[in-house]
Amino acid sequence: MKIVIAGGTHDAEYLVQMFNTRKNKLIVINNDPVESNLILKREKVAVYTGDPWRYYVLEESGSKNADILVSLLDNDVDNYATCILAKNCFGIKKCICVVNNPRNVELYKTLGIDTVVSATYLLGQTVKSESSVEDLIKTLSIENDKIIMVEVPVLAKYAIAGKKIMDIKFPKYASISCIYRDPTVVIPNGQVELKVRDKLLLVCAPEDEKKLRAFITKEKED
Repeated sequence: MKIVIAGGTHDAEYLVQMFNTRKNKLIVINNDPVESNLILKREKVAVYTGDPWRYYVLEESGSKNADILVSLLDNDVDNYATCILAKNCFGIKKCICVVNNPRNVELYKTLGIDTVVSATYLLGQTVKSESSVEDLIKTLSIENDKIIMVEVPVLAKYAIAGKKIMDIKFPKYASISCIYRDPTVVIPNGQVELKVRDKLLLVCAPEDEKKLRAFITKEKED
């Protein structure tokens, strides 16, 4: 498959790791030169630096007729514009738009986006059928336990407490899905600071759970 990954930080790297196989042709576009360089160094894939909602960027990056485009930009409107441009002008078969505002899920679907994803929306829909977030985490499994979601609270003694995600050398084998900061859900990006009493909802393979918990709970050095 020909897959375009547009924007994003840790989520973009996670998708690159997942889809960077011989069977797939990856096109990675990022509008942040710093993030582009990080993905290039860590994942050893070429990254086109530019705004994916601009015509010439999709054209020059070779995105035409791709099978899938995933737009992970911080701004919902930019994600929408990227997907509409990709679908209407470049013949991309399926466009997936990530949004921060859950109210945009149904709106963007109505306006022609194939798939609209909001972590807050999905969490809210699932919580409706669960008695609590704790029950949700205990019962949630993905693809027959090939991927699991782990909940870890942030304590004051942990080294990650008070740090921005971009300043934490987060392991490649896991990803922060969302942050439960009572009473709200925070969508993670590099600028988000992890606060004491946050609950991190993390995705990893079952065999990586133990070392992931060890990484998150590592205490500050004296």
